[in-house]
Amino acid sequence: MRSSALRTKRTKSRLIDVRALREKAALSQEHLAQVLGTSWVSVSRWERQIAQPTPDVEARLRRLNELVNRIEEALPESEVSRFLQTPQPLLRGFRPIDLLGNDYSFQDLLVFVDSAKSGDMA
Repeated sequence: MRSSALRTKRTKSRLIDVRALREKAALSQEHLAQVLGTSWVSVSRWERQIAQPTPDVEARLRRLNELVNRIEEALPESEVSRFLQTPQPLLRGFRPIDLLGNDYSFQDLLVFVDSAKSGDMA
């Protein structure tokens, strides 16, 4: 009983509203699944709270959420998805959405976004 209570507490603490995030980023379930390296069925199950993402996927979702929150102030909602999917020369040709896989590349991405927002893209 104690183990299940701990598991429930841990699960609740890391829940993220996948549907709200996906809609804010203007991504389809299928495209979000491609970004996360999973299937659209998994995304659908997370949105319906039938299943939970793995800790690795949850980390990618949290990074995506932070990125979208940072860029939504600078871009109209209709441009967020295009920005996420467009290769950026200053990111060595990577798309921002490709850099969600680990903290190191994600930190580079955040520096890029913050520089772009401040107009300091030298």
